[in-house]
Amino acid sequence: MRRARLCFLTLDDNDLTLRDMTTMTRAGALRGFSDLVRELGADPNALLRRHRLSARALANEDALIPSRSGIELLEDSARLLQCPDFGLRLAQFQDVSTLGPLAIAIQHAHTVREAAASASRFIFVQGTGIAFTLQADATNRHRAELRFDFLESRMVNCRQSIDLAIGLTHRIIGLPFGGGYPLERVFLPHEPLAPASAYARFFGAPVRFAAAYAALRVPTSFLDEPLPEFNETLRALAVNYLESNFADREHTLSARVRLILSKSLGTQQSEIASVASLLAMHPRTLQRRLVAEGAAFESIRDRVRQEAALRYLSSTELSLTQVATLLGLSEQSALTRCCKRWFDKTPSELRRQAKA
Repeated sequence: MRRARLCFLTLDDNDLTLRDMTTMTRAGALRGFSDLVRELGADPNALLRRHRLSARALANEDALIPSRSGIELLEDSARLLQCPDFGLRLAQFQDVSTLGPLAIAIQHAHTVREAAASASRFIFVQGTGIAFTLQADATNRHRAELRFDFLESRMVNCRQSIDLAIGLTHRIIGLPFGGGYPLERVFLPHEPLAPASAYARFFGAPVRFAAAYAALRVPTSFLDEPLPEFNETLRALAVNYLESNFADREHTLSARVRLILSKSLGTQQSEIASVASLLAMHPRTLQRRLVAEGAAFESIRDRVRQEAALRYLSSTELSLTQVATLLGLSEQSALTRCCKRWFDKTPSELRRQAKA
């Protein structure tokens, strides 16, 4: 079979696909977007539609959206609204809870270093195209740098997204310490979008533009500062959850499909054509690659439905019709048949058992 590679594209059996997956981002990364746009006197829905997004899509912060759509939305909004510091302003609408399941592991870590280690390990849960690392300063062992890298920045303009990520990280670090911490310098890989003084006011520290990377530089000693909300039990539970549900940073295709389905049950995006589209594949290519991993789309979706059914029936008071709808099943009788196959019990029996 002839295979040609160009940049991030692969020609495989006449299907044009991304060499890896299309990078995805939690919708929570755009928290505050609509409020900020309204504050600037514009219609957020009009901007969202330009990038095939909707306010409804952003309402579920755990939903996945293509990273490039979010990146281009921010760039477009900054340009059309003549707001060059749009990314920094959006960071003001966010806090650590924006990071979803990763937030608890960070918030309840023992020290800044432990929080940074959790962020570095699991940042892909927030976006599969983001890398976050803690590195020692090459020229001074008493300094450390919290660095960001965006996969998409190699292909599209990510300036507003970088400002947002660095700005949010700055806020997350500072909030436990009353807003202030010993930030020595900020590095940004682009020229200032707004006046340099706006960046200096936001960070309260010198900013170096057109740097080789995006980073926050702090004294190494600061990394061992204890965090006021340290709770070992909550941190351990959060890390265990992340390890159980997002164990492989490089995600097999099966894991990627599972992740997408877990966020899209009950919608048209849980159909194979939609999932394949999110992964920039033809449905036949998706099926073929899943088979190569010893999996199948229908079996993955069935397992995701099974786990979701058990969660809804054991921990909510939703009606059986509502549960069936959330699982993407046609009617309540379909839920009953599935539960008998999965658990050898009816939905009502499962619910009674859970209450008991």
